[in-house]
Amino acid sequence: MSSDMTEIELRERLAHIDQRLADIDRTFADRDRKRQEIRLAPWQVAFSAMTAGAALFAAGVAFAKLLFA
Repeated sequence: MSSDMTEIELRERLAHIDQRLADIDRTFADRDRKRQEIRLAPWQVAFSAMTAGAALFAAGVAFAKLLFA
């Protein structure tokens, strides 16, 4: 009878399995979030480049006004 699990041992094992399943779910959610971030990364680069270009253009216009005003 020593191989039989008590109810407490069975509950502990089930709780451990539930915890592991929750860890796996979190891992999949993190992976999906990272894939979404990677998918959006090219758009972020393009937006940053346009913003930097606009800032440089504005600085150039301001400098030209200083020179020719």
